[in-house]
Amino acid sequence: MKKKIIAALIVSSMFLGLQAQEKVTFKLNPEKGKVVPFEMVSKSDVEGAQSMIMDMTIKMDMQATEVTTSQITYQAKYTQLKTDINAGIMTISYDSSKEPSNQMEEMMATQLKPLLESTLTIKMDKNAKITEMDFPNVPDQAFDQSSIQGMFVSYPDYPLAIGDSWNNEVSLPQLSVKGKTTSTFTEKNVDGYKITIEGIFIDNSGNAIGTTTGHYVLDAKTFFVKSSSVTSAMEIQGNKISSSTELKEIKN
Repeated sequence: MKKKIIAALIVSSMFLGLQAQEKVTFKLNPEKGKVVPFEMVSKSDVEGAQSMIMDMTIKMDMQATEVTTSQITYQAKYTQLKTDINAGIMTISYDSSKEPSNQMEEMMATQLKPLLESTLTIKMDKNAKITEMDFPNVPDQAFDQSSIQGMFVSYPDYPLAIGDSWNNEVSLPQLSVKGKTTSTFTEKNVDGYKITIEGIFIDNSGNAIGTTTGHYVLDAKTFFVKSSSVTSAMEIQGNKISSSTELKEIKN
């Protein structure tokens, strides 16, 4: 009996060892035309000459409209924008799902109207690297490209086993900084594939000005992000900026 138990344990451990070595190639595989709703909640705290706290919630519908062997085109439609801003002597609250009730809300409605009326087009390669973004009729000051960049993590073009890491670099032109991150495939669970990240922000002079950490969960079939949680901190021109962003797919 003891021999059978020992043999079973040996076989079991060998099986688990083989499982741990299984490799996966992450490649975007969307269902063309399917609309997937997301909610993104971001919180920012700026300490400096003009300190400010801003909370923002964005709801959007994502859809793969074109799928080729090398590129995927996604279209994102914002369905709701909600923000609370505390700038010390002034506070602003706005919710696009409600009619403006005062002059400040009317001003916010006018500024954010292009975001709700236009469609954001995002082009990616199969490794989830953004190659192009187009948001017609939306001014740069109204659209934070880094928020979209932060929604995704790009993958290498080779198979990965749990524990494998790779490096990414993204440009954030609105902040005049670059982000360099190390991503690690940490586990597969019932939700999908989990990737953790850590990295630094670098200014145009090559100086490290901040850090970022977080994780992403990828859908096991489409390899599109299902949820993520990322925090960052940086200092730009004497202003200390800390932020956190939570993204999740909304289940119907």
